[in-house]
Amino acid sequence: MAEMEQILLNLKSALGIPMALKSLNEQETRMMMESLKQSSLQEQASDGKSHSVSRMKNRNKELIDAGAVYYSGQGEVWFKIPAHNELPVVITAPAAMVTESEVKLIGLLLSSIADSASSVKGPRNDVKAEEERNAQLMGVWLNACVDAGEYQVGLPEEFSEKVAMFDEMIPFLLANESEHPANTTFKSLQRLLRSYFGGEIVLVPLKEKEWLVLADPQLLDGLTDEKDDATGEGDQDLLSLFCMGLYELVSNEWVGDFHIAAIPAVKVQQDLPDGLRQLRETMIIGRTFQVKEHIHLSTGLHLERLLFSIPEPQRSRFLEEYASHHTDVFEDTETLSTLESFFDLDCNVSETAKRLYIHRNTLLYRLDKIKQETGLDVRSFGDAVLVKITLLLYKVTKRK
Repeated sequence: MAEMEQILLNLKSALGIPMALKSLNEQETRMMMESLKQSSLQEQASDGKSHSVSRMKNRNKELIDAGAVYYSGQGEVWFKIPAHNELPVVITAPAAMVTESEVKLIGLLLSSIADSASSVKGPRNDVKAEEERNAQLMGVWLNACVDAGEYQVGLPEEFSEKVAMFDEMIPFLLANESEHPANTTFKSLQRLLRSYFGGEIVLVPLKEKEWLVLADPQLLDGLTDEKDDATGEGDQDLLSLFCMGLYELVSNEWVGDFHIAAIPAVKVQQDLPDGLRQLRETMIIGRTFQVKEHIHLSTGLHLERLLFSIPEPQRSRFLEEYASHHTDVFEDTETLSTLESFFDLDCNVSETAKRLYIHRNTLLYRLDKIKQETGLDVRSFGDAVLVKITLLLYKVTKRK
């Protein structure tokens, strides 16, 4: 049980929740198994039972559905752990102090311990199992920090000592959106990513179907040779190029829809929770405004982030003023494609016509038609700004 006691200390430090080990007696064991059996059945109507009892049963079922846990009904959550030929042993925690995401991650952690215990032991296996457990604990800690709104928190010593990391690392967020994703294991994904990055990376499982990847910033150095013939290439362009390759690689393993978000390098020892906050924010904003894209970079979403922060009443008021009488313009596929290409190419008529494979005069006709219907000429800077903002805000409203 020494290993379990160490894991318990790490969990208490990461989550800030009072937790303890408890050996169940025979009566408690029977009670737990009976509760698990009952909770696996579909709940029926309460038949006049009190609201508090019904609510307790619902909480019981929610926790058991979230992970390998048992809700005692006395305000405690019991997490089942391997018994090793002893009476069942559980980790206890106050039910009111653990979130559903924490329950899932702790359940995943304990499940991995059970799997490793049943596998063939050896020095290499022990190291790999310890590495995975540390990564899972880090995921629990990161989720707890972000959920509590504590973004400027130093990395606990147990992580900084056991996880090999540089002072600054580039974080990536992988989110699988498939309804039935492939069963990707920590080891298989870690091996795949290390082959692509060409070295050591830190892989952290977060919420379900969500992974954090930390990589050495020097990974971009290998791309500079490929960009010698280009001028003015910045870190964003190199990071975008790297993400494109990463997307192609992972898409062969993850059949279905998934997204990648990336931000510039962060200081791991002090800014990692804030980095995760930025990644998730970038993912949400990117998926809102870049519907057709699967790669989202924070450095390319400045205006979108500003508009996303505007309260809903102000957004609606703006759209009512500038778009209420010509909503058809922003619902027309051809018009949307024309405007997006025009803005992407810095309002350059010739380049936009080339991208759309149309004659220059055809593009000018479309722009004049937009001016007639909206009263705004996108070839004028001021009007172009208004149309761009209106188009972005309309995307937010349409998605809701």
